[in-house]
Amino acid sequence: MSHYTNYGSFASADSDNPRSYCATDRVEEGRDEAGNDEQTSANQTGDVGSTPTMEDDEVITTARTSRRFCGSAGSSSDSETADDAPLLPGEGPSQPVRIEIPGGDKPSSPHDRFPPRYGRLFFSLIFLFCSAILNEITLSYIHEKYPRTAPLPDIVFDNFPYYPKGLAICEWLMIILFASTSVIILFHRHRCIVFRRFFTIGALLYFLRCMTLFVTQVPVADPNWHCAPRLGENATFWRVVIRGVKMATGVGLNVAGENTLCGDYIYSGHTIVLVTCSLFIAEYSPRRWWWLHWTAYFTSFVAVVFLVISHGHYTIDVVISYYICTRIFWIYHTMAAHPTLKNSSHNHHRKEFWFYLMSWLEADIQRPVPRRFEPPFPLNRALAYLTNRRDRRADRYAIE
Repeated sequence: MSHYTNYGSFASADSDNPRSYCATDRVEEGRDEAGNDEQTSANQTGDVGSTPTMEDDEVITTARTSRRFCGSAGSSSDSETADDAPLLPGEGPSQPVRIEIPGGDKPSSPHDRFPPRYGRLFFSLIFLFCSAILNEITLSYIHEKYPRTAPLPDIVFDNFPYYPKGLAICEWLMIILFASTSVIILFHRHRCIVFRRFFTIGALLYFLRCMTLFVTQVPVADPNWHCAPRLGENATFWRVVIRGVKMATGVGLNVAGENTLCGDYIYSGHTIVLVTCSLFIAEYSPRRWWWLHWTAYFTSFVAVVFLVISHGHYTIDVVISYYICTRIFWIYHTMAAHPTLKNSSHNHHRKEFWFYLMSWLEADIQRPVPRRFEPPFPLNRALAYLTNRRDRRADRYAIE
């Protein structure tokens, strides 16, 4: 559904806005000035039918090109339409403009430009679940393979005292950070999209971790750590798989009392959770909540320090994990928010093995997801019910 109008009619429709000073106003001023100059010249010379001079043409041309776009006092860099193209094209002010009015199959609001796509959300959740299970099965396998030798040299181990309780502190900080991230995403207006990205990036990170765990095994970093007995000659494929699935019930946490397998070092799964949660908090919480962003970063840093001084991981495990987490997060979000990069043949990030998965999951996203919040669906309905009930009660009292 579309309507045709000119610049003048569009400008007058927003005359109450102090910043909606459009091209037509300047054009009319230029024409009035040109007309006044022409009338004055005609009165002085007595030639009413004379043609406009070159100066008159310059005034009209300047008026036509001086301003072609309308401003809006409500525009903001943080709004959902901040990346939209200008409303008016670059033709002259006398040309008609075709304005598309939403209707029928057109989006009715900016919120509709970010469809939730529950099927893709469910797929990303299954992808994360499979990656986590595969990670534990891989750990169950390398538990039979890791070398029983002295720990490798590490700069932190050599220069800082051993603190065995640091691992438990790290995991509790990790749980707090994960819970905070979940709450922020849950109250985000586009929670389905953010959860989908959270699940997908986490699944990719754990899938890559399975590969690094499988190809290289290093000695246990903490010689005081109790490792479960090996299966030895009784090790079969299904026994290894079943043991890994049982380990997954403890979510890989030592505080749960389930993680007694050894050898899962390169790279750090604890650092995956810490860094990813910090990045999501900073990306999707309001910009003015800078204190929350830095608190998340600081919490992650402190947790990683406790992780290393407890000899829960080598320092190289943490460094590699940080690098991979940040690269995947930043590349994924950059390409998801800019369709030009996704479609450009000169973008070498298209060669990432997960690029086509990202393109399918983010096919409907044409701009960065705005930082907007609203209550979750059940809470939103409850608040609406209470508000309507209060309004009805107020109306009843007003009638009485």
